[in-house]
Amino acid sequence: MPLKISSREKRPTYFEITLEGRLDTDTSPQLEALLNQLFQNPVRGLQLNMRGVDYVSSTGIRVVLLAMKKIKAGAGTFMMAELQSPVKKVFDIAQILPSENLFTSISEADAYFDAIQKKERNK
Repeated sequence: MPLKISSREKRPTYFEITLEGRLDTDTSPQLEALLNQLFQNPVRGLQLNMRGVDYVSSTGIRVVLLAMKKIKAGAGTFMMAELQSPVKKVFDIAQILPSENLFTSISEADAYFDAIQKKERNK
């Protein structure tokens, strides 16, 4: 199954990428190319909506990990939302993502983005 990717800038420098399909050896280069293009400009927040991902391989995990490292290197926020149970289990076993970066819904993740931006404005 091919990987369907959609990306949108939810707020200036805060992006949501929605994935649907398998994130594996064949499809992860698509996501990596999009992320490389995205990171050519400042990114303060990146949210991966994983609702439609039904399989992730080690190559897919690597791409997610690279995105997380890039965003954190720039003091930004990385989060993943709506992981299906089998995919969440893979990330749990790999112990890559802290639980504070995983959200059960997009609205929960958006509330977190909003709180971060309010904090930045009040500095």
